[in-house]
Amino acid sequence: MWRAMIVDDEPIIRFGIKASVDWTGEGIEIAADCANGAEALQMLEREPIDILITDIKMPIMDGLDLTRRALAINPGMKVILVSSHNDFEYVREGIKLGVVDYILKHTLEPEELLEIVRKCKETLEEERRMRSRLNGADREKAALLRKRYEGELKLHLIQRTERLPAGEYPAWLDDAYVAIHIKLNRISAIEEQHGYLYKSVLLEQFADALYAEVPEGIAVQTAENELFFLMPGPKDNSGPQAGPPMAERLRGLKGLLELDGGTSVTFGYAEGRGADEIRAVFVRSQEASDRGFFEGSGIFAYDASAAIRREGKHLPTMYQTAAAAGDERVGELLEEWRADWSQGGRSPIALKEEASRVLSLMFKRHVDPYALVDCFDRLFKTETLDELCETLKLSIAELRKARLESFDAQGTGHPIDKALDYIRAHYLETLTLQQVADFVHVSKNYFSILFKKVTGQNFIDYVITLRIQKAKELLAGTELKVYEVAEQSGFNDVKYFSKLFKKMTGHSPVDYRERHPHRTTGGGTLKGESAP
Repeated sequence: MWRAMIVDDEPIIRFGIKASVDWTGEGIEIAADCANGAEALQMLEREPIDILITDIKMPIMDGLDLTRRALAINPGMKVILVSSHNDFEYVREGIKLGVVDYILKHTLEPEELLEIVRKCKETLEEERRMRSRLNGADREKAALLRKRYEGELKLHLIQRTERLPAGEYPAWLDDAYVAIHIKLNRISAIEEQHGYLYKSVLLEQFADALYAEVPEGIAVQTAENELFFLMPGPKDNSGPQAGPPMAERLRGLKGLLELDGGTSVTFGYAEGRGADEIRAVFVRSQEASDRGFFEGSGIFAYDASAAIRREGKHLPTMYQTAAAAGDERVGELLEEWRADWSQGGRSPIALKEEASRVLSLMFKRHVDPYALVDCFDRLFKTETLDELCETLKLSIAELRKARLESFDAQGTGHPIDKALDYIRAHYLETLTLQQVADFVHVSKNYFSILFKKVTGQNFIDYVITLRIQKAKELLAGTELKVYEVAEQSGFNDVKYFSKLFKKMTGHSPVDYRERHPHRTTGGGTLKGESAP
């Protein structure tokens, strides 16, 4: 049975509330009725209370102060405010604190009170069911339910269905919620150091961390470096987008992810109410995170005025107009273009397309198309306007140089042949793209283009493939522990190694060993044998 408390300085109001509902029939015990907030708080500190019904204006301690202190004691408590006609500003403040609803004392109708009480009871029961599902044998069922929610949400966002199917989302999405669009920063550095798949590993790690903090939330990966997270939000959707408590919570989540993943992220968030708004709120949260392109990493609330698009300088047109003056003016034009868009007003993707168009105009007929496409890829991976401009400058310099550097991919003197020999000899050591490029006397960016053209893989992904193959041999042919296999395969982080191994092979290192009989590899001791 749930326990309720009634707090009002007018005895007749307390009596009226008690008489308006068949509390026992509703499965609720009136544990106490108090004449002021101070008396109620003393009892709340001693007795567990599930539903608090309190007047706003009372002597000694008012209802809002009582609500703040009561929720600090028991954040799961459901609060109903009792107000007069002229208390609406106080009611708004109460809703921001997280109260469920309010009733007007002078027009109190039993049916209205009963409806609000049942709403409180249903919420309490749903939360209790959720806690139960997360315990013991129900934990697995909750995980399956979450997976179903994730799948439906992803389909809804990708296929742009009209709405989520009934019953295929948590009930709190019918109320207020917060949508967070999370972008990984420093993508190029991550790929260069850890390989393409590491981004997916990080995003899965982020989802786990978010679920640990907000178990009822839903997280889905919406792009190769982006995660979308829905979580219950503040009840008042008419005030500022997030009061201090929500802002602090978002800062805490951002800090948690950055500490957990050892990298930087950008948050864009928007608030919604009701499952029908999810796709629109998803777009708003994306637009909010786009502000990081102009302002740098941070936490950005959706701002409709910032999302307004405007006319401005068009880089391809600027280049074509000034083409007669020669390519030397590109730097000046780029600075003008950067200054024009520094405060936003156009989507990052549109600006990246303009930069790519300029490269195409300058080099389409003069360089290897593969090299040009690789430069386009680097432009689209930039994360800020400044980085886009610098990458465009570097790409122009690289492509000018590429006009002069030409290698026969089939020839015996090709630098990639020499690089592959070097990689095979050193892949178990710390190995960087710059190190190998220096070894074959080619610039890093041009070497990256050549390497992918010849091998079909990025440099670091090729190295990781060799390391995973080595790990397979050690797992199948030795009794080395998993962390020892990781170390001897060139991985410094056993946790990352295990996740990456499973992504690339479909099995965890332990499962892979169990599925493959031990055989001699020359890399360790066979089962049942001793080392020579």
